[in-house]
Amino acid sequence: MLKNYITILFIISSIWVQAQKVKVEWVSGNVTIYKKGTTSSAKIKKNEYVDLADRVFMGDKALLVVSDNSKKLFEVKKKGYVTGKELSEGLEKTKDSEYQRYMAYILKELKSHEGDMKSNEKGIPGAPSRGDEFMITMPDTIKVFSYEQLPVRWISSINTEMVNVQLVTDKKNVLLDLDVNGDQFWFNNINTYFLVKKTLNLLVYELRTDGSKTLKSKIVIKQATIDEEKTKKEFDEEFRDIQDARLNRIAKAVKWEINQYYLKALDVYKILLLDYPEDEMVKTSFAAFTERTGLE
Repeated sequence: MLKNYITILFIISSIWVQAQKVKVEWVSGNVTIYKKGTTSSAKIKKNEYVDLADRVFMGDKALLVVSDNSKKLFEVKKKGYVTGKELSEGLEKTKDSEYQRYMAYILKELKSHEGDMKSNEKGIPGAPSRGDEFMITMPDTIKVFSYEQLPVRWISSINTEMVNVQLVTDKKNVLLDLDVNGDQFWFNNINTYFLVKKTLNLLVYELRTDGSKTLKSKIVIKQATIDEEKTKKEFDEEFRDIQDARLNRIAKAVKWEINQYYLKALDVYKILLLDYPEDEMVKTSFAAFTERTGLE
């Protein structure tokens, strides 16, 4: 009997301790944590837990979104030092709202589709045009409307002589074969190529100074199969309840992205950055999009 009582007490204590912890869901910028009993700080990480006695430092342009055991979310707006207890109290005061639901939607969609949205090739957007290794980041599959321009960027290695860009049909017919000396290439008038095939393969090769040629990226380009204006209206209806314009547009960008319409998502982010140039949530969302897709 006593043994069972102790076991039940342990379980209740464990649940209570877990409920007292705050989980980091989204973070960017200068956010550091001082664990209880320590004098040194460490950069706080996504999925890390904050105890009530811990102290978190928020820089001027930092973003931190935390959750609790009930899955509620809390965007920390206070700058400077904030304790784990203050974060927990902020979560307790948080009420269910459109803001909560759409914040949760965005995080859920990004997590569930993150693997699909990442390319096998890792690049560093915005890095210098020369590095130790040739790198390119692009989606594995991208759907485009005929009028859209498709940018392709890469980072050449110190041994890159040229970059070969090819546009090929599924039957291996080469529609375009160019050697490029630079770090980017733009496809214009894609509708011309769609007259031949509705699905195209974009191949990017590195031509090295030793004469070798290596395939670095393969992207499947598909012609859009939806009505753009109709789809926009459907998104407007789906997200009509949200009042926060930032979250409304980010949700739409995510929706375009998970359906492989990356250039439409990029257009949404461009407008967001113009309207909210200093907003950390907007900047963080766009930076994550760029990291996944290589599009800027």
